[in-house]
Amino acid sequence: MVRVCQVLALVLLCTGSTAAQSIYAAGALGVDISLVSGQESIGITAPSGGESLSGAARLGTVLNDRFGVELEVSRAAEVHEETRPGINPLASLFPTFLPEVDSRTRITTISTTASIRQQVGDNVALAYLGGVVFHRTDTRIDYRATRGILPAGGIPGIFTVGSGREPIFPVGLALPSFSVDSVQYGVGPVVGIDAHIGYGDHLSIIPGFRMHGLPNAWLLRPAVAVGWTF
Repeated sequence: MVRVCQVLALVLLCTGSTAAQSIYAAGALGVDISLVSGQESIGITAPSGGESLSGAARLGTVLNDRFGVELEVSRAAEVHEETRPGINPLASLFPTFLPEVDSRTRITTISTTASIRQQVGDNVALAYLGGVVFHRTDTRIDYRATRGILPAGGIPGIFTVGSGREPIFPVGLALPSFSVDSVQYGVGPVVGIDAHIGYGDHLSIIPGFRMHGLPNAWLLRPAVAVGWTF
């Protein structure tokens, strides 16, 4: 990822030095809203996304006052989600294992976009963005205090007592906890819109909204950036 950033930054600087009227750098603060495909079954919910704060650094150039290109590197805080399963109706028939799931996910993105700018006021311009996002998703899932629930009638010969094989009461067997760490890389589309509001010759405030396409998920990112034009 570091090499990708260096190459793209060099391309932007070279392009800006030959054809652009301005080069700008900006820092952004936003909220990452992750919408993930998931499901719920027998009281266990698969991770379904969440919200987290994110920070980003941007470097861009404007070509002919109308077209532009931009590089953005963003990293979000962890999305923490806990799943506590309820009563499983199958526990009266079969031995059932109900894990308590604690998941943590963090997304890092590098996006390259082209934009078309529309001047809507003396100091206000809208930029319609489209491009490609390279992303890394770090996930840690902890299966804690996993508990096995025995059927109410017991298992004959093992979990029954007495000569008449009277069933014992349901019991819980604590199973070992364990964790799963994973890293996923991918590439997808990104679209968005920014409003460049200028203050003086160099300073600008840039509120905007972007949507990234991730595997089996959408990443929505409203953000506000402060930019400086050189």
